Amino acid sequence: MLDLKTLKVFITVADLANMTAAAKRLGLSQSAVSQAIRQLEESVGAVLIDRERRPLTLTAAGAALRLRGGALVAEAETLYKTVREQAGGEAQVLRIGMVDSFAATIGPALIKRLLSSAVHLHVSSGLSPGLGDALLERRLDMIVTTDPPDSAVAFERHRLLEEDYVLLLPKRLADTEPKPTLARLATIAPLVRFNIDSHIGLQIERYLRAEGVVPPHRLEIDTAESLVAMVAAEIGWALITPLCLLQARADPVAVTPMALPGAGFNRALSLVSRRGEYGELPGTIAAATDEIFQAEWLPKLERFAPWLAAKLAVG
Repeated sequence: MLDLKTLKVFITVADLANMTAAAKRLGLSQSAVSQAIRQLEESVGAVLIDRERRPLTLTAAGAALRLRGGALVAEAETLYKTVREQAGGEAQVLRIGMVDSFAATIGPALIKRLLSSAVHLHVSSGLSPGLGDALLERRLDMIVTTDPPDSAVAFERHRLLEEDYVLLLPKRLADTEPKPTLARLATIAPLVRFNIDSHIGLQIERYLRAEGVVPPHRLEIDTAESLVAMVAAEIGWALITPLCLLQARADPVAVTPMALPGAGFNRALSLVSRRGEYGELPGTIAAATDEIFQAEWLPKLERFAPWLAAKLAVG
């Protein structure tokens, strides 16, 4: 019979793909983690982890156990929490992380709905790479991210929205350059960049290199609000997404969005959670996101620039 504690060790190793990281997360020695995995393999009569590959990779048997075993451990933890909640009147605790553009727009209405379900929330916002690490290390239960973890076995993913990048120019520059090329913009004004450590910053850099345009590195900004303010102040031009424009409460009197010339690129936001641990809640959150965007944010986007509505799709 499977031991739940040993099974939880295996699931942690599977999620982190690293025994040292799993040991640190569980507060155990690496040798104790390794021994637990070997005991589990002996118990089920199958090799669960390919130790020759880096990062560690699950075998077919390991992937099957991760999928079904994760649900088993989750059910046991849910049962434990339910008993405690019934005994002490506690609400379910959910730790959710969101990228800043989502947290500042759709986030508040979504949180309001979740709180109405008697959920006790811990909400974090930040860059996608940091949120992904927190999910892998079980410091967060769910994340809204543009850079989801790779494992389809360990994680459940719901696509929330997809949006195209657009140009953002100061109003006066847009009036004098109605059909600018990237190469032309790079010669007449600085590019106001997103922080290169962010996923959005990396995406933009890759796109520019692919287009053969490498503007000088002169200014990097951490937030959409600050980036839009810099463009409005005529410091330079930028690449941005519709949701980031909504986040920054961009003023159409000061800035002008334009479609990218030639081939464009996009980003997707997904809700990611550990597979089988939260029942129907991830699907409920995805559906609520769709409803909130359509009711509250699509009209604002259409008022700002009607053509932008076609640059963002939910679901």
